[in-house]
Amino acid sequence: MASPGFLSKCCIAAHVSNSTELEGRKIGEVINILSIVFCSISLSSVLFLVWPRKEGNSEVFQSKNRILVGPNLNSIIKSLVAVNVLAVIGLLVRSAVWLDHAFPDTKKKCMDANHYFCLVSNMWILFFFTCNHFWHLVYAIEAYMVSNNKELNTGLKVFVGWFIPIFLTASAAVVVYYQGFNLCFSLTTPKSYIVYILFLCPVVIVMLANPIIFYQAGKSAKRALIWHYGRYTSSERKLVDAIHTKFYLILVIYFLCWIPNLVNAGLLLRSKSAASSFIPDDKSILAFFILMAVSNPLQAVLAALVFWGLPNTNQLRLNIFSQSEVGYGSSSGSSIINRSGLSAHSGLSTGSESEPLISYRQKTMF
Repeated sequence: MASPGFLSKCCIAAHVSNSTELEGRKIGEVINILSIVFCSISLSSVLFLVWPRKEGNSEVFQSKNRILVGPNLNSIIKSLVAVNVLAVIGLLVRSAVWLDHAFPDTKKKCMDANHYFCLVSNMWILFFFTCNHFWHLVYAIEAYMVSNNKELNTGLKVFVGWFIPIFLTASAAVVVYYQGFNLCFSLTTPKSYIVYILFLCPVVIVMLANPIIFYQAGKSAKRALIWHYGRYTSSERKLVDAIHTKFYLILVIYFLCWIPNLVNAGLLLRSKSAASSFIPDDKSILAFFILMAVSNPLQAVLAALVFWGLPNTNQLRLNIFSQSEVGYGSSSGSSIINRSGLSAHSGLSTGSESEPLISYRQKTMF
C-alpha cells in the first residue's frame, strides 16, 4: 500500500523493541502477500484492457467502447494508466522483496543495500501515486475545458501532472531525512503531520474539486448538445446520462481506493505508538493497512476500466458507460464525445469533422 509512514522504515538505529519489531514483521508478511496478489491481478487486468485487438495495430490506446475521447483527453488517460501501472509495479517489487525478509536492519550503524532499496522503492511508489492524484484533477479540468470548446495549456498539464508531485515527494523526503538516517524515527508529531499532509492533501483536493468540476462539465455538454441541434430529445438525453455515469464511476472508484488511506492516516496520527513502531498494535489501524493493501493496487485496473472501458472484440462487445454504441474518438484536438453509431438510429445529420464537442466520423482514429 501507499503510505508516507513507510519512509521512516528506511532509517537506521531505530529504537524499536525486538518483540514489537517481530510482531510487526509477522503482520507485514500478511500485508505483503495480499499486496502481491492484488498487484498481480491489477497489472494483468490492465494489460488485458489496453492490449491491441486489431492485428498490425501499433496503437495500444484504442477502444470502440469509449466516451469522452479525443487527443487531449486521450493523452491524459495515457498518463493516468502509465503512472498507476508504474506505482503498482513498485508496490509489487517492494512487497516481494520484503516478503523475502530483506528488510532494512534497524540495528545497522550505516546504510546498506536494503536501506537504499527501501528508500528508492517507497519514493517511487509515493511519487507515481501522487502523479495519479494530480492527473485525475487535470482530467476533470480538461473535460470541463473541452466541453466549453477550450483546452488546457500543455505546459500547465505537464507541470501539474509531473512537477508538482516531484516537489511534494521530495519535500516529504526532506522532512523525514534532513536530520540524518539515524534520527528520522524520532519524528515529532508536527513533522509526522507534515509528511502525511504532503501526500494526502492531493487526495482531499481531488475528492472535493472533481465532483464540482464534473458537474459543471456535464452541464456544459448538455448546453452544447442543445445549441448544436436546437432540441433535447431522448438521444441527447441518453448521451448526457452516459457522460454523467462515467463521471460518477470515476469518482466512486477514486473514493473507494483512497478513503482507506485517509482514515488510516488519521488513526495513525492519533495513535501514540505510530512513531515508535512499524505497524501499530491498534486493530482498527491494522484493518485499514490490510484494506489499503487491497484497494491501492486495484487503483490501476479500476482506473483503466472506467477511463478506458472494456475491450471491443468479436467475442466481447460490451459498453459499461452507455447502452448505445460509441465509436472512435475524433481527430479534432478538442473533441470530447463521439456518437458514430447514433446518427444512423436517430436520423440526425452528420456534424462537421471539426465540431468541438461531438464528432460522427466512423473511421477516424486518434
